[in-house]
Amino acid sequence: MLPEFRHRGYGRELLDFCRNKVKELGGSRINIAIIEENTKLKKWYADYGFIHTGTKKFKHFPFTVGFMELVLV
Repeated sequence: MLPEFRHRGYGRELLDFCRNKVKELGGSRINIAIIEENTKLKKWYADYGFIHTGTKKFKHFPFTVGFMELVLV
């Protein structure tokens, strides 16, 4: 989300839409990758229900990639 549009609920709306679409299509989980060092974003996803599942360092990225998963009920 562009900084000028943060804290307006758009991210949650997008995530809610994705969650509903995945369920509608018969999916049972959402997996994402984020910049691991972005603790604020990681917490935002964790507060939504995502669980941190691991990290990986890619030589072509100057950051660590963090993986998170949301199991849909």
